[in-house]
Order: sequence, then C-alpha cells, then structure tokens
Amino acid sequence: LRELCVTLNRVHPELGLLDEGSEIVIIREDIWKKTNTPRNQGIHMRMQTANRGVQEMGGCVEMLEIDVDGIKTWAHAYVVLDAPYRLLLGRLWQRLVCLSKNETRDEVSITISDP
Repeated sequence: LRELCVTLNRVHPELGLLDEGSEIVIIREDIWKKTNTPRNQGIHMRMQTANRGVQEMGGCVEMLEIDVDGIKTWAHAYVVLDAPYRLLLGRLWQRLVCLSKNETRDEVSITISDP
C-alpha cells in the first residue's frame, strides 16, 4: 500500500491510500465534512472489510473531485463513519487514471495520466 497527495474538491489536501484490494473509493466521514460536498444518503452499500466483517456505508459523495498535481479526476466516494484510513483510492479510480507503479529497492515511482 502507498499514499498519494491529493486535493479534494479544491479545498482539502489529503493523503489517499492506494489499495489494489478495494474496488471503490472510500472516504471517512470526518474527511468528507472538510470537502464541503453534498452526500447522497439514498445510496446504500455494504462493504466486506479485510477481516471478513461487514461495514455499512453512510451514503455516497457523487463525483468528488480528486486532484493529483493538477490532474483533475472525479469519483463516487462512499462515506464510512470509522476506518483506519482517511481516503482509500481503489482499483476503479486507479484504472481511470492509468496508474502505474515502478518499485525499486530504494523508491516507488507512481505515474498517472489525465483521463
């Protein structure tokens, strides 16, 4: 797992956790509140956690702007009340930006493309 510096909705800098084991983008509720974006509470989803538990999502932030070094992307971000991460960027977002990683013994380089 690696972290990436992003800006959410042009107002909140955050570290996004790149997680290849997740399909979706997940944002913790306290971080969502800092973005000043509406949440659609009519969208419900349950997530299976890494320890095989189930966690209820608290709605969806539709089309959350996620800016990476001037490259603007958008994703539906599902809100969770409590999580060990603040923002999780899953595989769908990673595919959208054509994310690639190059790992050496000393460093990890991440490249994304403007969708």
